[in-house]
Formats: sequence, structure tokens, C-alpha cells
Amino acid sequence: MADVLSAFSKLSEKHEIMKAIKKSLEYIDSRAVYVGIPQKNNSRERSSEEGPSQVTNAELLFIHTNGSPINNIPPRPVIEPAIKSDQQRLNKMFNEATISVIKGKCSEADKKLEEIGIRGQNVSRAWFTNPDNGWAPNSPVTIKAKGSSRPLIDTGELRKSITYVVDKGGKR
Repeated sequence: MADVLSAFSKLSEKHEIMKAIKKSLEYIDSRAVYVGIPQKNNSRERSSEEGPSQVTNAELLFIHTNGSPINNIPPRPVIEPAIKSDQQRLNKMFNEATISVIKGKCSEADKKLEEIGIRGQNVSRAWFTNPDNGWAPNSPVTIKAKGSSRPLIDTGELRKSITYVVDKGGKR
């Protein structure tokens, strides 16, 4: 009889551990980190001579990410390749957040998710000047018109509009 009670006790402990792990995984799974251009950072400032902007920051990033053959704009993706270039470090940070949750330190995990967002934002912004970005150079016409040979950098507004959001409400 003692063996049966001991086995039952061990089974009960394992069940409680599994419930805690499941709860931890549900917690971390309910969070998401997004890097991009939120609606509030979407409008573009223009000088009064230029009139109101017809293109938002998000639309402009989309155009540059995919290119526009009709406008002679080559693809110059930003967020995806920047995140991919830092994937090893970001994965390590996600693992640390998951371990914090498993240890019952949810607020520590949430802080780590904020750090992940900041890192994703920063590597994306840095991609504009990263020599490994592989972007096509500006055409001579563009260089003459804007007075710079640096692709996608004129006012810096597009770059500054890239930020992050930690969604604590659930998967989208």
C-alpha cells in the first residue's frame, strides 16, 4: 500500500509540474514583439512648399522593401534582413524570457521582451547604414536630386519611424 501511495504522490507532483510548465508556456505564447511602423508613427512630415504627403511611412517602407520597377526604385528591404542578421542574439534573448517565465518570474520575462523590441528596433534602424545591407546604390539622377549617395537616407524620418510594440494581450 505504501508503494501505491508513493507512486501516486510522485504522479501528483509530476502533474503539478506539468501544469506549471503549461501555464508558463501559455503566458509566453500570449506575448508578441512587433518591429515596424505603428499607425501613430505612420504620417510623414513635409515642408509647406511640398504640400501634404500622399505616402505614409509604412507605405514608403513597403515600396522600398519591395521596390517599384515603374518608378525605377530597386528593392531595399530593411526590417526582415536586419532582424535575420541578428537572429542568433534575438533567439538567445527569447530563450532567456522563456526561462524567466518557467521560473515564475513573469515581470522579468516582460522586461526581456521589451529589450527584444528595443534591439529589433535598433538593428532595423542601423540597417540603413549597415554596409552588409546589399542595397543597390542610388542612381546618378537621385544623387544629384537629393545631394547624397546614401540610399533611403534623406531626412531620417523613415528610419526614426521604425519602432516596436510588445503585445501582452495575445496572439494576433
